[in-house]
Amino acid sequence: MRALLAIIDIILAAVLVFVIEYPVIKSKKEVEGKVLYVKDISALPLFVAEKEGYFDSLKVKVDMVEAGINGDEVDAVRNGSAQAAFGTSMEMFAYKGAIKPEAFKIIYATVASVDNPQTKLITQRDTRYRGIKSLEGKRIGYYSRTKDNRWVQYIVKNAGGDPTKVKTLPQSQTEVLTSLFDKNVDYLIARTPEAQILAASKKLKVTEDGFLENYVSAPFILSAGYTSQANMQFFPEPTKRILKAITKAIDFIRNNPDKALQIANEYFDIDSVIAKVGVKKEDVNIKLPEFRKSYEIDPSEIQKATGKMLDAEILLKEADFSGDLLKEQDLK
Repeated sequence: MRALLAIIDIILAAVLVFVIEYPVIKSKKEVEGKVLYVKDISALPLFVAEKEGYFDSLKVKVDMVEAGINGDEVDAVRNGSAQAAFGTSMEMFAYKGAIKPEAFKIIYATVASVDNPQTKLITQRDTRYRGIKSLEGKRIGYYSRTKDNRWVQYIVKNAGGDPTKVKTLPQSQTEVLTSLFDKNVDYLIARTPEAQILAASKKLKVTEDGFLENYVSAPFILSAGYTSQANMQFFPEPTKRILKAITKAIDFIRNNPDKALQIANEYFDIDSVIAKVGVKKEDVNIKLPEFRKSYEIDPSEIQKATGKMLDAEILLKEADFSGDLLKEQDLK
């Protein structure tokens, strides 16, 4: 009987050791995850995490896949076929996610302000601009992955103009850089870094610096990085490790802005874009947007942003994402 009890004690001790050590064993095992990204500077934390080895140090092998053009990355994250997505414009995220806002968890947002504007309204050097109403009857170009077409109509309406007289034309990233020079549009709403690069051209001029920040809201939420409840529940290990890596990357960007810009240049080939536009590199002043972690975001700012989207008819019904902000303990 004593021998049996001794054996049971040994087994129980072994089980206890395993229970205590299992989290450590689990954390040392490499896991795999998939993320989607829009090739936009707002996705920079993803590329910093890759470049600086944060994914490797956390033992998560990340399959980084460029997203399609229709905001399908939002659906993929919601259903768990991708663990996270980065660089989606806030308008596209809200528009696609409005079906089920509570399904998402926001990791970070990129934010522009009046003091650090990230959007510009640009036109040809010889264009006479007399204020917002000048946009009536004009062709306004905007980046197709945003909803800036709705914003410009909203701005014209608030200025007492007729938004139906504004013709908006979606532009690819390449077209954003060429459409004004080719005179395919009369004005262009540009975001970082294209805004700063085009602003350096002597053939163009900035008519409104901080266009969306001044006429929609400040701070203005440009984009979001996000995961979902499904990922947190069914794919906790890769998802949480990705969250930790992204948090480290945001700290790196804050502490090393110059090196972060170098990484941005490497992944987004900014020097090549500058050369294509035909401006001098020293004339281009690129300032990164603020990368704000979820727990640093005031929920009321999210509510304000979606309220504006409702007014601009980007959203057709109310959608509350303010409860989707990850808490600090979720990012540890």
